[in-house]
Amino acid sequence: MANEAGIGLTGTQGPLGRTGTARGGVRSIRLRRLIGERPASGPWNAPLRPSGPVPPSSPGRRPVPVRPPGPVHPLPDPAPAAPRPPARPAGPQPPREPDGEAYLRDYAALMDAVPLPSLLIDRRWDVVHANAAFDALFRAIGPHPTAMPQQNFLRFVLFHPEARTVLAEHETSWCLPVMAQLAAALEEAGDGADDRALQAVRDDIALDPIMDAAYRCGLPLWISAVGAAALRHDGAVRPVHHPDPRWGSTDCRVVDETPAGLRGQGYTRLTLVLRENRSAVPGAHRAKPYLRAVSGG
Repeated sequence: MANEAGIGLTGTQGPLGRTGTARGGVRSIRLRRLIGERPASGPWNAPLRPSGPVPPSSPGRRPVPVRPPGPVHPLPDPAPAAPRPPARPAGPQPPREPDGEAYLRDYAALMDAVPLPSLLIDRRWDVVHANAAFDALFRAIGPHPTAMPQQNFLRFVLFHPEARTVLAEHETSWCLPVMAQLAAALEEAGDGADDRALQAVRDDIALDPIMDAAYRCGLPLWISAVGAAALRHDGAVRPVHHPDPRWGSTDCRVVDETPAGLRGQGYTRLTLVLRENRSAVPGAHRAKPYLRAVSGG
C-alpha cells in the first residue's frame, strides 16, 4: 500500500511537479532575457540574426571620403577672363568722315549759292560741278567735242578756239600757267587712269607746232621768270572778258578754297573773284601774246 500510495503520490505529483518545473523554467528564461543574460543552452540560445549575406540597407547619405594625408597641392590658376571692351569716353565725339557722295551734293549746293564763278575739278581737270555764275561767264562759247568749259577746263583753255574770247591775254595769262601745272603733274605721274588722261593732253599739245614749241621752249623760260607762283592757282590775277556788260573787260583773282576732305580725294575748288570793269580804269594795257613771240608768229 505504501508503495502504491507512494507510486500513486509520485505519479500524481510527477505530472504536477514536471508541470510546475516547466513553468518555472519558462519564467526563469524570460527573466534572464530581460536582464540581458542568456542561458547556456537551449533552443533560445540560437543566433539573433540568421547567417548569410547581409541584405542591403535602405538608401541614405553617402559618407564623405576622407582625404588621405599628404602635401596639399595648390589649385590651378583660373583661366584669364575675356578682356572687357573699353568704355566710351564721355562728352562729344569727334566728327566722322563725311560720306563722299552726300558731301559732294551738299558742297555743290554751297557753290550754287556763291554769286561768283566757281568750279570744282578733279585730277584730270574734269569739271565735277560748276555754278550758275560760271555758266554765265562762258555762255557765249560755241560747242566743241572735247573742250567745253563745263567738261574739262584744261582742254578748254588749251584747245577751244573761242577760249580767247573770254580768257583775255589768253596765251600768257592762261595757257602758260595751265601748261606749267600740267608739266608738274606729269613729272609725278604714274600709270593710273588720271595720269594717262593728262598724258593724252600732252600728246594733243604735240600735234600743234606752235603749242608744242611753247611747251618745250617757252615754258621753261616763263617758269624761271615767274618762279614758284607759276605752279599755283591761288592768288593769281588774270584778265577776262565777261559777256555781261556790267563786268565787261575786267580782272579776276583765282582763289583756291578747297576743303581738306575734298583735296584728299583729288578735287580742287576754284573761284574767280571778279573785279570792277577794267575798261573804265585809265592806263590799263595788255601784254603781248607770249606764245606767238616764242614761236615767231
